[in-house]
Amino acid sequence: MASEIVMLITELRNRQRITLPSAKGAYSFGRSPHCDYILRRNHIGDRQFTLHSRGENWVVTDDASGCTTWYNNHPLAGGESHLLQPGDVIGINTDEDLSTQEITFRVEEIRHEDGDGAPHRETTADAILRELDVRKKRRIVIGRGDDCDVKLNSDRVSRHHCEVLFRDGHYELRDLGSTNGTYLDGQRVREAVLQNGAVINVPTQVFAFSGGVLHYHENAAGISVELVNVVKTVQDRNTNAPLNIVDGTSLIIDPNSFVVLVGGSGTGKSSLLTCITGSAPCTGGSVRFDGIDTKGNRNAFDAVLGYVPQKDIMHDNLTLEQSLTFAAKLRIAHDATPAETRAAVEHAIRAVDLQGREKTLIRQLSGGQKKRVSIAMELLASPRLLVLDEPTSGLSPDLDRSMMELCRKLSHENCTVLMVTHNMSNINLCDKIAFLGTGGVLCYYGPPEELDRYFDVELTSDIFEKLRRPEDIEYYRTKYFTTREFNRVVEEYPEAAQEADKRCNQSSQ
Repeated sequence: MASEIVMLITELRNRQRITLPSAKGAYSFGRSPHCDYILRRNHIGDRQFTLHSRGENWVVTDDASGCTTWYNNHPLAGGESHLLQPGDVIGINTDEDLSTQEITFRVEEIRHEDGDGAPHRETTADAILRELDVRKKRRIVIGRGDDCDVKLNSDRVSRHHCEVLFRDGHYELRDLGSTNGTYLDGQRVREAVLQNGAVINVPTQVFAFSGGVLHYHENAAGISVELVNVVKTVQDRNTNAPLNIVDGTSLIIDPNSFVVLVGGSGTGKSSLLTCITGSAPCTGGSVRFDGIDTKGNRNAFDAVLGYVPQKDIMHDNLTLEQSLTFAAKLRIAHDATPAETRAAVEHAIRAVDLQGREKTLIRQLSGGQKKRVSIAMELLASPRLLVLDEPTSGLSPDLDRSMMELCRKLSHENCTVLMVTHNMSNINLCDKIAFLGTGGVLCYYGPPEELDRYFDVELTSDIFEKLRRPEDIEYYRTKYFTTREFNRVVEEYPEAAQEADKRCNQSSQ
C-alpha cells in the first residue's frame, strides 16, 4: 500500500510542512543541487541524509557526509538508519555548536494514501485574515498597548496609535498623537472620514476598510514585493534621447525570503533598488508591497522598509551601545519606556551577533562589524523588508560568507531581505537570484542551484560576459518569460503577459 510522510521543517522562526509520497521511494536532503530537498547552509553535507519508503514504513539514513545528523537528540553514525515514527525529530547542526540543532524535521504523520511521487510543500507562516465589525464595537483602538483592540508588537507603533469610530452614521479614523503617524490612502492624517475601499497604514500593518468592517492580516512575516513591468527611463547624457536603465522587470519576492540582485557594471542593479525603495520611483509599471501598489501610497510604507547603504553612516566616537540607543530614540515611538528602548537595542545587537561588543567604540570595530552595526540600526525599526546595497563590498571572503549567513538568518526572522552584490562566492546561501543584463534587463530569476544550467556555463563568472552581448540579453529575456517564476507573476497580474508578448515580438523583428 502507498504511504506518505508529513514533516514539519523548522529553521529559526521559519516553518513549512512537506508531504513526501512513497511512490518515489527515496528523498535526499543536503546542499547539492541534485538533492530532492536542498539545504542552503554551510556545515551541511552535499548529501546529509535520506528518507526511504519501505512499504508502509519510513526510514532515515545518515549519508556519511562528515556533518552530523541527529535523530531524537542522538548523533547518527555514517550510514546508520532508524525506523521513523510520528513525533520523531531529525536535526542538523549548522553553526558548529554541538549543543544546538538549527534545522529540525519533525515527523507529524505517516498516512496511507496514493501519492504522485513529488514532495508537496505548504508554508505554516501564512497570514491569518482578521475582521473587526466597527458597527458592533463602535470604537476600535490600534496600538502597542495591552488594552488595544488590535495589538501590534512593534516599537514604532505608539501605545495608543489610532482609533476607528462609528458615530452619527459614519466612520472616522483618528490619530491618537502617534510618533510615526497614521496614513489613509497614502496621506498622513490626524482625523478623516472613512469611505469604502479605504487603505489604512500604521507601522508594520495595513488595514482595509469596507462595509463597516476592518480587515487585516495578522502575521509577523516579512513583506512580499511584486514588480510588474517596472521601467525606469532617464535622459541619455550623450544623445539626450530617452534611455531605459530598468527595462520591464516583473518578478515576485516571497515573504521571508533572501533574494540577491546580481549583474555586471551598468546593468541597473542600484536603479532597480531605488525603484523598490521609492527614493527614485519607477517611470512605468508598478511596485507593490503585499499586493498594494506603492504609487501614491509610498509614505505609508516607509515604516516597513529598512535600507542599508553601501557607505556606513555612524559616529566613530560612540560605543556600539550608545550609537544604537541614540538611533532607537529617533526611530521608535516616543512613548516607549527606557526598558523598552533597552530591550530594542539588546535585540538588535543579538540579531547581528555583536554580543560582547556593547562598550566598544565604533572606530575600533572591523569593517564587517561596522556593517553589522548599520544593519542593527535598521532592525531597531522592525522592518518587514530589509534592502542592502552591496554590504559585502571590500570584505574578505570569510566576512562575505558571514554577512550572507547573517542575511539568511534575518530572512527567517520575519523580515524579507533583498541584497545587491557582485560577489558570487557564497551565492548558494540565498533563496533566489535576480540576474540582470546590460540595460537593466531581467534575464534570470530563480534558485542559485539552477543558475549555471540555465545559462549553459561551467563557471558562474562566464554569465557576466554573456550578458554584455545584446543578442544574448534578448535571448535570455525571452527565456525568462517561459519560466515558472514569470508564470507566477502572470497568474496575479495578466498585464505582465501582454508586455512579454510585446517584447518577444520586438525581438523577433
